[in-house]
Amino acid sequence: MKISKTAEELLELEETRELLDNYGDAYLIEKKKKKDLAKTCNYKKGVFYHATGGLGESGLGKALYLGKDRRALNNFYNLDGTEGCIEVYVGDPLFIDLVLYDQFDKFECVAKEKYPNEKYNAHLRLLALVLGYDGIRYYDPIATGEEFVLYNTDKVVLQKTKNKKK
Repeated sequence: MKISKTAEELLELEETRELLDNYGDAYLIEKKKKKDLAKTCNYKKGVFYHATGGLGESGLGKALYLGKDRRALNNFYNLDGTEGCIEVYVGDPLFIDLVLYDQFDKFECVAKEKYPNEKYNAHLRLLALVLGYDGIRYYDPIATGEEFVLYNTDKVVLQKTKNKKK
């Protein structure tokens, strides 16, 4: 998958800075950047992680929500390992790159126009699949930054689950 920008480059965007400025004070923002936001140096080719903890959400519809940085996912979604576990998936799915906010907005408008009666953001899944993609790569700095929504789950295989810390 050709990517438009790395997780670190996305963090430096004006829109990202504005979102984080609304998140909290400078101390909280720096703590979030250090603990919760994905860093490409932690990525492994063809390896994705899914956090099973209590903070998981389904904002882009029914799908498998993945990340490339195990530590960031565990810190944010599994409350620093006190809840849930990390599932490890291997595969090479094709994601449409919608990390830039205006690209995501345009995609969402087209999806709503093409599938106006869909609920629970199913229009996003339908358009991605019709266009030949297995899912969506997006950026949410309030969560872990770069994240992946996989609609075609046949493109990955569950390898193992890392147990939560006791």
